Formats: sequence, C-alpha cells, structure tokens
Amino acid sequence: MPVTLYAYMVKYIVRELAVLSPSRAVSDVVPEDVDQAIRNAFLSLDRDIMDTAAKAALGPTFLNDAMSQLSPAYSGSCALVSYYHSDSQQLKVACTGDSRAVLGRRNAAGEWEATALSKDQTGKNEEEVARLKAEHPNETGMIEDGRVLGMAVTRAFGDSRWKWSRELQQQAKKRFFGPSIIEPLLTPPYLTAEPVITTTKIEPEKGDFVIMASDGLWDNLTSEQAVDLVGRWLKTHDPVTEVKPPNLAQVPTAMAEQQISTRQNPNGKIAYAEIPPGDENDFVVADENAATHLVRNALGGGNEDILCGLLTPMPPLSRKVR
Repeated sequence: MPVTLYAYMVKYIVRELAVLSPSRAVSDVVPEDVDQAIRNAFLSLDRDIMDTAAKAALGPTFLNDAMSQLSPAYSGSCALVSYYHSDSQQLKVACTGDSRAVLGRRNAAGEWEATALSKDQTGKNEEEVARLKAEHPNETGMIEDGRVLGMAVTRAFGDSRWKWSRELQQQAKKRFFGPSIIEPLLTPPYLTAEPVITTTKIEPEKGDFVIMASDGLWDNLTSEQAVDLVGRWLKTHDPVTEVKPPNLAQVPTAMAEQQISTRQNPNGKIAYAEIPPGDENDFVVADENAATHLVRNALGGGNEDILCGLLTPMPPLSRKVR
C-alpha cells in the first residue's frame, strides 16, 4: 500500500469509527462496528478517488490540476490493514487485492506453523470468480487465464479502466490522453475496493507474529517459507529490542555485465532469465531487521549473483523482476 494511501486510510477509518460509535472511546468500540468502519472507509476512500477524477475528466479543469486528480484513478493499488485489540487479543485483517497477511505460531512440538489470515483476491480465487460471474452473468469471456479482462486482482483501489463507463473513459482519453479502453467493456465496474475482513484470536504466549506483505514477496516465498524464515531470525534476535532501520547503501546493487543472466528469445531479443522462487538452500540470517531479512531471502538470500541481479534494474523495469 503506498504511503499516501495509507495516510488517508487511517484518517478514513478513524472518521468512520467516530460516526458509528460517537459515544464510545476507540478502545470500547464493539467488533461489528470496527468491521463496518473499515469496510466503509475502504469504499469511501475509493469513491472519493474515482469521483474526484471523474469530475476532473468531465469538468472545466486546468490541465495540471486535472492530471493530478486523474492520476490516482488511472493507477491502482491493493491494501492490507490490520487492527489489534490488546484487551481481547483479537486481530482483524482487512484485505483488498493480493497482498497477504500470514500468522506464525508455535505448535505443541515447538515448530512454527503458518496460517493465512487473508486470501489473495485474484482471478484464480474460486470465491472471487463466483462473485464476479454472479454480478456479470452474461460475460463469458470476462475471466481468462485467471485474469479479469487482463487484470490479475479482482479488488483494488483506483484502476479506472475496470470501473468507469465507456463514455467516461472516452472523454478522459479525448481530453487528457487517458489510457486505452479494455475490451470487451460491457458492464463495469468489474473491480471493487470492498475488503474481506477476518478476525483471529492471537496467542502471545505462543510467540505469535504476523507477516504483512504485497504480492512481490509472496511471488517468491510461500507462506510456510516466510514463517520459517522469521522463526530462524527469532533464534538469534530479540524482537523486543529496538532495531535501527537498515543502511540500504551497504547493499550491493550492481553486477559486472557478464554476471547478469540473460537469454535469447526466438525473435533474437534479449530477455531476462526467469528467477525461480525462494531456494531454501540459499536462505541466510544476515540482517538485524526482520522485514529486510525476508526481502533479502525472497530475492536470492545467500546467492549474491541473484540478489544483485534482481536489485540492479531501475524503475519501471524493476517492477517486472522484483
């Protein structure tokens, strides 16, 4: 979730809680109100993003202002929010998109077990596919190869191409060089920002911890691998101790040209070699920060060639490799 979206999200959730429970302190809000406040906040924030952009696309707006207001709607973002009530030890997780929250907990044998607290909302999720087919019953080609008209996720903020009507998109394209219209665009919106919310009882005495990450991590590590990695990190680190942020300047980000793995496509063009998911043989514990530890191992761990190779590409190419 981008920092700007996160900042707005917190404000929206607090506002919704105040509306639903005006006479209660935040600590006394009932669980049902928390769920509703989070749901309302997600939908309200996305509605404001889309409505502001739509007004800019249709109204008498200066170009600079219009582009600034259209940009959040043209782009897209997933969101993952957790809310922990320390008195009841209840953890709520709200997910829109394919970010994922995973609980790590010791079992009776002292081994770490992974439990997903959210489901990836993609065209491969059977529940999401059923929901979309019910909402758009006559669109047989809407979902192909696990994608909704080419989009991997089924829920997101922004992404106007999957939400706006054809007429509105045509106006935005004509006036402000908007993106092309996806086809077949028959009955939008196809995406929603409404989150799926789960509630889980946390057991601190079992050393419970939660990993929250975007699909960039989960494309390279399974939930079980990520929990195992944090378990390894905990063996040598005290999680209560305050840890300084890592010095990213010390992480190597360049390789000699001959070290970068490439291959030839049939058409003769150079393509980046496919990097396999996390190899447990390369897992290392080399960071003071648990989050950095996870990222390092998702990008090659102790294999410096792969690690450096994945850190070398700059935006926008970097999005395709890490």
